[in-house]
Amino acid sequence: MQLLLVGVLITLVSWVFAWGKFSPLSQYSFFPLWLGYILTINGLTLGIFKNSLLSKMRLSFIWLFIISIPLWWMFEGLNTVTQNWSYLSPVSPSSLKYFLGGSLYFSIVVPAVLSTSFLFYLLLLKVKPVNRSPSVISPLVLVLSFILGALFSLLIFIFPQLYFPLLWGGIFLLLEPINYLLGFPSLFKKIETGDWNLVIAIMAATIFTGFWWELWNFYSYPKWTYHIPQLGFFKIFEMPILGYLGYPFFGLEIYAFTNFIFGIVKKFLGMVSYVLVVFL
Repeated sequence: MQLLLVGVLITLVSWVFAWGKFSPLSQYSFFPLWLGYILTINGLTLGIFKNSLLSKMRLSFIWLFIISIPLWWMFEGLNTVTQNWSYLSPVSPSSLKYFLGGSLYFSIVVPAVLSTSFLFYLLLLKVKPVNRSPSVISPLVLVLSFILGALFSLLIFIFPQLYFPLLWGGIFLLLEPINYLLGFPSLFKKIETGDWNLVIAIMAATIFTGFWWELWNFYSYPKWTYHIPQLGFFKIFEMPILGYLGYPFFGLEIYAFTNFIFGIVKKFLGMVSYVLVVFL
């Protein structure tokens, strides 16, 4: 209960600063706002289920913030090709300040999405688990997944104005077969047993998290805006409504990327003990 109350308090205070234009504090409200969200979600999960991703991982939870930084910088790099979003700020920071500030802000993406996914996963298991007949993930499926992911990436670079939506899902298709083959936590392995609960939980949780991203961004400053060719109509906050369809696949990419990086570190460098996002 204490964790929940602390999280809610930090969130509400940061929300006031984010929307209140209390310069210069408003310019630095993004990280505490999302830290409050992360603590709130973990406190809520702990209160309902006596368990949460934070309590499960303990100090290892910090690694989720660390892994989030290169993940979103990768998307920032891809955005230089697609040009789908840009940032508005009252000041123009130096390159170093932009990198350091951006890295801090980007660090909340993975812990926010995976903490929410953990909550949704436990809720789904309690309310109505989704189990189907086992499916064989054959070598052909793995190869096709990887080839499709590579093709998506290639099309984005060649025809960014046409194939930019493939950004959301292509990374999952690339990394998931690798995770499967290397024995890392894998959604393909879950599907193979007929267990769709984690897949559904991650996709739903990322839409939920995305709603708060877009809501809090709308009246904030600094903020981001979108530039979506042909599909930029009927906005909910700054995001065109069709843009929300990318969130579920972004969640799958977060899960695959996190397990890939942690798996590589654990397998080949002998570092980082990870209870992590297996959600067992």
